[in-house]
Amino acid sequence: MARLFIALELSEQQKSEVDAFQGTVKQYMEGVRWVKPEALHMTLKFLGETGESRIEEIAKTLDETAATITPFAVVYGKSGVFPSPRKARVIWVGLREGNAAVSELASKVDRSLNRIGFDPEKRSYTPHLTIGRVKGSLPEKAVYRYIEEGSNFTTAAWTIKSATLFESKLSPRGATYIARHRAVFSSPKS
Repeated sequence: MARLFIALELSEQQKSEVDAFQGTVKQYMEGVRWVKPEALHMTLKFLGETGESRIEEIAKTLDETAATITPFAVVYGKSGVFPSPRKARVIWVGLREGNAAVSELASKVDRSLNRIGFDPEKRSYTPHLTIGRVKGSLPEKAVYRYIEEGSNFTTAAWTIKSATLFESKLSPRGATYIARHRAVFSSPKS
């Protein structure tokens, strides 16, 4: 069995910019397990424990979906927490540009995988980049300061040209992500 998910990757520059932003907010947000730059990604769909025999079928379905998508630009920025400032569990960065394109892609991926037997998403999709997970609880004051600082945060633009099927290997040191397949989007029609 492989623990699988489909996600969008960031450029090296975007990873560096998010890392610098994390460095700024780490000073007053104690008790957060921060996501390392190399592990940053924007999840489109989590598949969970899946038999190895299904990977080829998932990759083919992902390729078919990718063929209907034109590359698009994303700019990360703004910030927030899930589920709420009072009970923050996930620290995230959102999108300044590319929201509609990412949401449409996530919806297409969800529908196509549903056709081959994966359960559809129950919650509405919110494009976000998880940058930290809260271990205990955070003072609301720190959370609101984070959201305020994030209102000025922005990364460089990056053109997304593919979606990646990742395998997540869990260990005591954290998760390691292995790209199992990249589904390349269709080139823009000229």
